[in-house]
Amino acid sequence: MTETATEWTGDSAQGNIRRRYWLSALAKGVVTGAIGGIGAFTYNMSELMVAPIDPLLVLGITALAGVYAHLLADGLHESIRVGLIGFFTGGITMVGVWVAPLWILSYTNGARDLLLPQLTGTAVTAAIIVYSSVFLGAYLSALTIDAYAST
Repeated sequence: MTETATEWTGDSAQGNIRRRYWLSALAKGVVTGAIGGIGAFTYNMSELMVAPIDPLLVLGITALAGVYAHLLADGLHESIRVGLIGFFTGGITMVGVWVAPLWILSYTNGARDLLLPQLTGTAVTAAIIVYSSVFLGAYLSALTIDAYAST
């Protein structure tokens, strides 16, 4: 007796499952990364905060984003994908937010050309030192604790 292919066993259904899996990992990574990047930017530019909040509490948002990058994933493979996507998205978000006032405010082209290298260098340095250490540290800590707890 031959078995007919149904929607559940066809190649197109497998492609849809893979597409949804990647879109899910991409969405989780982008959201956690953007939240972590904004948190790290706010920590670095704490003098711009209006409310008298301790900057370490704001840095905790970046750490929570790293933890959630692991906790939101369904398995280890997705966790690694979400963590990597979140890490790079957060770094790009942080640098982008840091440099964005050059185009949002009315700077002249000459002033923008002079300020862009300095702001970009400062933003990349802060992203490497603050964001990467906090986000990756929290992500890898959550990964280690989860691996230890599951054995």
